[in-house]
Amino acid sequence: MQSQAALESARTYTLKNDHYTIAVNSFGAELKSFTYQNEEYLYAGDTKYWGKSSPVLFPIVGKLKDNSYTYQGKDYSLPIHGLARDNLFSLVHQSENELAFRLRHSSQSLSIYPFSFELTLTYRLKADRLVINYQVSSSEDILFSLGAHPAFLLKAEIDDSYIKFSESENSNSLALDIPSGCISDQSLVRLNSNQLDLHQRIFEKDAVIFKDVNSNEVSLHNTVNKKSVSVKFDGFEYIAFWAPLDAPFVCIEPWCGIADHVDSNQKLEDKPAIIKLNKDQIFSRSLEISIV
Repeated sequence: MQSQAALESARTYTLKNDHYTIAVNSFGAELKSFTYQNEEYLYAGDTKYWGKSSPVLFPIVGKLKDNSYTYQGKDYSLPIHGLARDNLFSLVHQSENELAFRLRHSSQSLSIYPFSFELTLTYRLKADRLVINYQVSSSEDILFSLGAHPAFLLKAEIDDSYIKFSESENSNSLALDIPSGCISDQSLVRLNSNQLDLHQRIFEKDAVIFKDVNSNEVSLHNTVNKKSVSVKFDGFEYIAFWAPLDAPFVCIEPWCGIADHVDSNQKLEDKPAIIKLNKDQIFSRSLEISIV
């Protein structure tokens, strides 16, 4: 994690149009506010529940077995979800409807993740939606994972809320082994329709994770009012949902990558769903967030 001075030097930038306003902090290039017609839809990050709002997960998603891994015979350690969310990004572009932030490797990052990299997050505010683009490039062959983790405010009690998938699904969720935080061979939730009903205890065993769903879009709804938010996530292999107990939000998390399996050999090159990007190539994925 960067110094307290880096955290204190971070700035918040805003974009606004007739319907939406967003605020992005340069520390983590993190979306901190997403309002529609002056109503907030994003959790602000209260440490009572969770100190983040919408962190980027890079260069790993979830936990490593024992928080460590090996690469080319050397041992390394990374915290859950990697390093990007706790580093200061540079603002590289700002216009009326766009903000772009960039994080590059450093001597500090190379000591825990031995690759040069350039990670760019671009926020584009359109008339009817927010588009967040994630781009990774490197001057060398690189191994990494990438994920999103936005926390959307519930607009009713969680027992009155549900996730709607754009297509009908027939899938068992993956399960996390609680002591290790790694993926187990058990299943947590069965999904056999286009709707996942939420309730107080659904996340008592951590995130609910699905792989290779038919849908490329999910939305958070409730049975009390018509307030809902949609996330389109083309090209992401996993979609996960999570919230702490009694929290006023639910995270919708598209992932390209996943936590280690409980039986992982801890070799980075063997990590499930690890992305292998050749030097000078560009990896790009986008989310589209809108009020529906």
